[in-house]
Amino acid sequence: MIENFGNTFYLILFLVNLLGLFYYGYLCILSPHTLITKYNLGERARFPIRLLGTFILPIIIIGIWILFRENGPEGCWIYFVFGVLVSICQVLLDWGQRFKIIDSDLESFNDTADSIIGIVFVVIGIVLINGLADKIY
Repeated sequence: MIENFGNTFYLILFLVNLLGLFYYGYLCILSPHTLITKYNLGERARFPIRLLGTFILPIIIIGIWILFRENGPEGCWIYFVFGVLVSICQVLLDWGQRFKIIDSDLESFNDTADSIIGIVFVVIGIVLINGLADKIY
């Protein structure tokens, strides 16, 4: 497993990324009330939050598949690029709402920790793409 990722550093980064996705998938699918309370969304938001979780779950499953497959991340560039693009879009949305460019009429629920986590996901993804470039492309 370690040899598939080149060294322990990239394997650990991949696992941190996968655990972060797992956490958000868990919140969306099995614990939507946590998000409803945190962002003051109301009980009618339960279904859309769980629906969002159904988009996260396949990404987690593919990540686990990459982790345990014989060739590791070899040829799986789209998985890593997709993750970075999603993270960049989330950070841009966060900044847009924080600076009242998007949904300026709504109360902002942006938490600084959420912004930092989004940026960390972007950085992890970029480091993985650069570090595993010889394997994933």
